[in-house]
Amino acid sequence: MQKELHQLRAELDRLRKREYELVQELFDVRAAAEIQSQKIDMIVKMQPVAVIDCLPLELLSRILRFALSMTSQWECRLHPRQKQQLAGVSRRWRDVILNTPSLWSTICTCPTWALPAVEMHVARSRDHPLDIIVFEWRYAAAGFDAFLHPILPHTHRWHSLTIHTGAAVARSLLHGLSELSFPCLKRVDVRSSQNCDVEFPTADNTPVLDQLILQNCRLPKGLLPSLEKLTTLTLCGEMGHWRLEPQSVRLPLLRSLTMAVDNPSMLLKAIIAPELTSFDFNSDESTAVFGGIPSAFNKVHYVRLHSSTRDPVAAVCQAFPNVRHFEMGEYACGFFHGLREKTDLWVDLECITLRSLRINVLEGAVNELREWFRQRKPTVKPLHVRFTRIKNPAYWKRTGRLLSMLYDALHEYCTFEVDRFPIMEQTKVTSLTPTLHMDLPGVPSCVVNARLEQDVPWRESTDDFQDVSEDESIDIAKDDAVEGKWGDWWADLDVDYDDQDDDDQ
Repeated sequence: MQKELHQLRAELDRLRKREYELVQELFDVRAAAEIQSQKIDMIVKMQPVAVIDCLPLELLSRILRFALSMTSQWECRLHPRQKQQLAGVSRRWRDVILNTPSLWSTICTCPTWALPAVEMHVARSRDHPLDIIVFEWRYAAAGFDAFLHPILPHTHRWHSLTIHTGAAVARSLLHGLSELSFPCLKRVDVRSSQNCDVEFPTADNTPVLDQLILQNCRLPKGLLPSLEKLTTLTLCGEMGHWRLEPQSVRLPLLRSLTMAVDNPSMLLKAIIAPELTSFDFNSDESTAVFGGIPSAFNKVHYVRLHSSTRDPVAAVCQAFPNVRHFEMGEYACGFFHGLREKTDLWVDLECITLRSLRINVLEGAVNELREWFRQRKPTVKPLHVRFTRIKNPAYWKRTGRLLSMLYDALHEYCTFEVDRFPIMEQTKVTSLTPTLHMDLPGVPSCVVNARLEQDVPWRESTDDFQDVSEDESIDIAKDDAVEGKWGDWWADLDVDYDDQDDDDQ
């Protein structure tokens, strides 16, 4: 018994000695690891790091969302390929793209998208509100229903719906949607290639709808008064059988109205919109439009006229007496000529935008505008005039002459700017100060001394989905087929990025 006790004590002493050695070794390993970690951090800090890689995840996701935004047909077609390219930049970018539902919330159903792409967007968007885009479908082809199948069960998440298709597809789709419920749908934009009657949206299945855009589509006339929550309304096309009584359409929340219809006078007299602030008008109506509605829209501050009307200028000014920003196109010369006799109107006007004027009518419009400035009552705040998208025929070669003409005519009465007009002659640019200066032949230096806006056509702000030819769609589809199916690429995206990360470091 005593011998066994000695053996146990000897073994305990050995184990405690071994424990001390292991603990000491652990301390040494930890100390060595800390030294190595400090060395690595020092080397990493000494290496240049891209600013974008230092951004917080939330800010990086917002940048990626902007880069992947879809506001045109071309961007919709390129979206899958762009998302694939951005996800391949690094593991961090891939993780942000794959794990950010908002980056998958815009779903485009068009022939150039693969069906797996639609299904993956639905899955990865999780519970995020969806923006649905349907375009390029001219006929209700067999594949069209297949694209709708993954998204129809999620109508409770639809936030916006954009449909730019042929009339047959639009009519069929909207008829099917009229039987469903959309509790979160806020915006509907339907633009058909031909006039068609539609049954959607309704006040019952879209209870929170506040933006409605219809082009070549007609709602039942009894439905419009029920959409009382609208804040934005665009109606373009033929009203046809509509017969609206004066002040029969009450839209108490409406703030923006755009109309290009065949009977604008009837619609204007029917609408009651006490909160309306923006009015955009275009019509070929040969009769008076604004007569009989004096001071009907007292809160309208922004008026944009694309076409002329048979109304006297006074009728337009009386219909919108408190305008602050007025925009007009090629009919501006005649409008300002009529305005010269009304010097007491639009006393709150702050800004005038003249858009897409031809060179041969620009000088006449400027002269009429100058005469009105001379005669109108003085105001506390000076006016600002903006010339944008001046049409430049080939025979006009001297930009300096144009700017000099504008300066001589307007500098005593207002400030002005010229936007989106190409420089047609040699210039000298200096940047000795933070302000950009340009020297143009024959132009006073004070004319061009502020900012220049560069026209970037591939990122131009627009939500218009223009129709494209079927041949173009086929060519794009062929390109996608050559590069491989986009859905298959995402299925293989769970590969290890360790090698790539090592290269990045």
